Amino acid sequence: MSDSRTVSTEGTSPEATSKLPVVKDDAGSAETGIGTGRGSAAKGSSRSPLKTSPASAASPAEAGKRGPRRVRLTLARLDPFSVMKLSFLVAIALGIATVVAVVLLWNLVDAIGLWAQIDQLGRDLNGGDPLPFMEFFSFSKMTSYGTIVAVVNVVIITALGTLLAFLYNLVAALLGGLKMTFTDE
Repeated sequence: MSDSRTVSTEGTSPEATSKLPVVKDDAGSAETGIGTGRGSAAKGSSRSPLKTSPASAASPAEAGKRGPRRVRLTLARLDPFSVMKLSFLVAIALGIATVVAVVLLWNLVDAIGLWAQIDQLGRDLNGGDPLPFMEFFSFSKMTSYGTIVAVVNVVIITALGTLLAFLYNLVAALLGGLKMTFTDE
């Protein structure tokens, strides 16, 4: 006895009917087979819609009545390595933005003369001597501080993103994950 099966194509195609195709064994018995033929359950859990010819296509008014398709999906797992790469890139962008913001803010404060006013106020209160901590507010030191903060933030944000991906995977394994509904409008 051989395992080869053939699909009977009597009359209409398997796509046009809602029944499974008829399968004939070598012995000649007809039975409905699962996992054989075109459009069977072996290829997916749902069947594609019927194919229509251009002559029998629905009018645009009928197509508009159907509305958007809705698909419910569950976010069951996050790949920690992928989250780590993404959080690293986001942290790099935030680090660059931090350094640029420090430089721009320092230049803005310098342009309005606030550093000179603070220094003059310190000299007036200190008997003509400059305040000793004003040297920490120079451009090069402020840029260095911003860079150090940016590097520390890159490490922290990358580590937290990866840790949160692991935590999400644990919670999703217990509770089933995040359920989302998507529409195509």
